[in-house]
Amino acid sequence: MSQSKGSTEKPKPTEKETGKSNLNLTADELKEEGNRCVKAGNFTEAILHYTHAIKLSPADPILYSNRSLAFCKMQQYYYANADADKAITLNPTWAKGYFRKAEVSMAVGQYDTALLSYGKALQLQPQDMGIIQAARKAATLSNKEREDEKRSPFIGSAIGCVIGLCIVLADMLLTENPTIRYSSLMVFIIMVITSMGFGVAKLVWYYKKLQRKGLLDPPIDILEDFQKQEEHEDTSQTGEQRHERNRYTKAQARQRLKKAKI
Repeated sequence: MSQSKGSTEKPKPTEKETGKSNLNLTADELKEEGNRCVKAGNFTEAILHYTHAIKLSPADPILYSNRSLAFCKMQQYYYANADADKAITLNPTWAKGYFRKAEVSMAVGQYDTALLSYGKALQLQPQDMGIIQAARKAATLSNKEREDEKRSPFIGSAIGCVIGLCIVLADMLLTENPTIRYSSLMVFIIMVITSMGFGVAKLVWYYKKLQRKGLLDPPIDILEDFQKQEEHEDTSQTGEQRHERNRYTKAQARQRLKKAKI
């Protein structure tokens, strides 16, 4: 029987229904799958697709650049920076690699480093408005942070001075027998607390920079100690087995020697 005119074709089965896996996809197809996952916000799945594609095409800088973006979105800045460096190594004349590295630096608050990477990208693509706008933003943030860093110690000193004055006035007005009776001692206390405010502000900025720098440090390998312990145990067991085998061989040799004499 022929089909009626109003009949429609059955929809094609999906990948899950056919049981087809990503193992059969090419590097370009895996890249497209990863791009779709990035647009959908599925960054973990995107990283898996890009990683599989890199195994099939390890010399493609675009794959490392895309995976760098996915890692950056997941705040895995060490891996994002490593992939950006790899993309630059594979194609030093490709502006996107430097742009991706600059984006990682921006994410961790290293604006001066980001400016250097944006500058290299602009040398390769001088008319790219996206790079120009990103570089302007990095320059603005860098200048603002530099001004804040210069101003913060004086703000800390002012806060320390106010605290010192409050302590001296509280001692004078709220106690029957003031502890701080001499004006020289009052000035000394105010100066000490003012200096402490200055130092605390400096330490806060130092810690802030140190923390940002640590965001690009490699993650701690939790399994490293266990692997070393297992290797040490395997080496010890191998040595003991070798010793037992040598001892057993010597015993056998003595018995054979006695039999030969008899």
